[in-house]
Amino acid sequence: MDSKINRGRIEFNNENYEKALNYFDAVDEDDEDYDYVLIFKITCLMELERYDKALFIIESLLKEEPADELLLYEKIRCHIALSEKVEAMETLKNFERIIAKDNKQMILDVARFYKVLGEFKKALRFCNLALSVDEDFEEALYEKSLVAIALNNDDIINNCADKLLTMVDEDKYIVIHVFLLKMYSGRLRDCVDIIDDYGGKFENDICEMLKTVVFNQLCEKLDVNVHLIEEGDVSVSEAIELLFDYERNGIKYGIINDVGFVIM
Repeated sequence: MDSKINRGRIEFNNENYEKALNYFDAVDEDDEDYDYVLIFKITCLMELERYDKALFIIESLLKEEPADELLLYEKIRCHIALSEKVEAMETLKNFERIIAKDNKQMILDVARFYKVLGEFKKALRFCNLALSVDEDFEEALYEKSLVAIALNNDDIINNCADKLLTMVDEDKYIVIHVFLLKMYSGRLRDCVDIIDDYGGKFENDICEMLKTVVFNQLCEKLDVNVHLIEEGDVSVSEAIELLFDYERNGIKYGIINDVGFVIM
């Protein structure tokens, strides 16, 4: 292999894309590894945000291999970076036609592209297709929840959160994501239950912080606050329950821990 290619690869691996590109540019077109070099050049140009030049190479290669998944994938990325939505959509349609129907990762990539392009209903459809291949595909559930937020569909958000919650044993930080989804969809009681059921996975101060978030959200939702008539010790958890009682039953005042309170 040409020494320029080897040097280029070393710089490429060290993420010195400008230097790598200089070496790759010096490779002759009649070199037997020239097509191999072009793939590296595409990546270098994209890392350097020279999308128009990367696109020129990609399109020249696609003339020979019009169904190359990698080239089509990168072509979509270039069009998106260049704000060429029409061209991106056209290429994306070609891409989705050639990918394997059981390739959940590629299907999810299609969903992500549609989301970036603002085609949220199409993004949702491909999230569901990826999940039909693997119902426990965590990445697809995350992506589906983000698409549902864009669509303002609280039911889908909540369903994604419930499914993700079954995977907490594998990754404790799923709890935070689920908490945020429940918060966004207005399931504040679920938020409290999540903290109570899974709070042992985190430090106490994190749990208190999350409960404070719930308390503030309830105050904002109900347009009230909890006021103590005298000094006393009332926890955030207890204050939250007072607000839930107010929401359900309209209880505006009473005594808790021997301290009088008023909700107004």
